[in-house]
Order: sequence, then C-alpha cells, then structure tokens
Amino acid sequence: MEEIEYLNESESSILKTGINGFDELFHEGGIPQNISILISGTTGSGKSLFCRQISYNILKNGGKCFYISFQESEKGIKRSMDQFGWNIDKYIDCGSLIIQKINPMDILRMKFGSVDGSGSATEISYKIKPFEIPNDFNPDIIIVDSLSSIIEVSATKEKNFRSYLQQLFGFFEDSNSISLLISEISSNNKNYSNSGIEEFLADGVVVLYNLKNKHERAFEIIKMRYSNHKKNIYEMKINENGIEIFPDQIVVDL
Repeated sequence: MEEIEYLNESESSILKTGINGFDELFHEGGIPQNISILISGTTGSGKSLFCRQISYNILKNGGKCFYISFQESEKGIKRSMDQFGWNIDKYIDCGSLIIQKINPMDILRMKFGSVDGSGSATEISYKIKPFEIPNDFNPDIIIVDSLSSIIEVSATKEKNFRSYLQQLFGFFEDSNSISLLISEISSNNKNYSNSGIEEFLADGVVVLYNLKNKHERAFEIIKMRYSNHKKNIYEMKINENGIEIFPDQIVVDL
C-alpha cells in the first residue's frame, strides 16, 4: 500500500491518502488540505471503509484523527478495521485517535431545543458548537459517520436543519482539518445526500457505487474544489488490503 506523504513548501496543501489509485485521479497527486468532502453512496458501497482506510493511513504516519460515530460503537469500528489488519488500539492508547460515540437525538436537543427542530434559526446560531473537539487536540482528519443519522431522527428538514448544516460546515472549515462526511442514500435518490443540501455546502463530493446487477463496484469524484481531478466513473474493488481504485478501468454504463 502506498505510504502517505505530507508534501512540503509549495505542495504543503496536498495530502496523499495512501489509497491505491485514488491519488492518481488528481493532477496534484492528492486531496487538498482543510476541506470538507461528502462521501456518498448506498448501503454496503464502502463509504465507512473508505474513510477508515484514509484515517488509518494518516495515523500510521504520525497524524491525528477525530472519529464521530452516530451508530457504531468503538468496539464495532475496531473490529471492522481489524479485518484488514488495521490495529488502532495503540493510536487510541497514545491519544492520536479519538472515537466519540454520539446519540443523534442528543445533537438535535442541544441544537434545536427539541427533537422536532422547534428552535428558531436565530437561536441555533447562538448555541453550542456542533461538536466539541478536546482541548489541545488538533486532528488532521475528522470523520462524521454519518450525517444521515441526524436527518433520520429529525421531523423537520427545512430552514432549521439548513441553518444547522451551514453552522456545521463552518465549524469544519475553522478546524483546519480534512473532514470526511458520510452520506447514506437510497438507490433511487437523485441527490448525493438525503436532504440535497450537503452536496452544495461541501467542498468535495465523492460517490461510491455498488453495482448489484453487475456484481461490481465503482467510484466517482463529482467535485473537488481547489484541485484538478479526473471526471470519469472508475472501477473499484474491496480486497484484503481495503479499497483499491483502477484509474485505467472506466465504467461506461451504471
């Protein structure tokens, strides 16, 4: 597997992820620093795996990761990564990886005052930050798994939720980290998120396809600000080393 490389001087704004084939899709050789990327796809397409693989590569090269989980426990995350030989115990023990399990209903109560989102948009802007990163912890990457979990427990998806998302993306921008935000969508969804808002607020949108009829997987970069990237749909595989993307194999028909 390709090693992560933090580039120096004029290239310091680029991060190589270490995922085979992915960095080759960028003219700059990696993803821009300090951006938010929506990782979109249906169930089982590999969204969480993609994010965890990048985070592990960053951790093993001395970086830090803040992982926010709305569904899976720390034990479950560790177990899924162990399957690929990515032992994260030592990173948790030394403090370079923090996994924070959050009940999505608690987020709604803190932000909106109730689960149904009855607080006003003005009130929301004066409430606490979307997430609390521990003091003196400056992560290279933040993973949110997933934004869809907040929507699923919310009875409203209108102006209050839009205000919350705007505040949330502003929080990520101020964090000076790369943020990977997982979005679970249905197979017939024409948007890249359940609300249709996140893809406009994010700096980048990456889609993972699970082609059930063909028993294949595919990968596409819809947009990525501050970079030059290839714009086709490429074959993707999940093997014993994790995700691998094949820039020479273009999927013509989904």
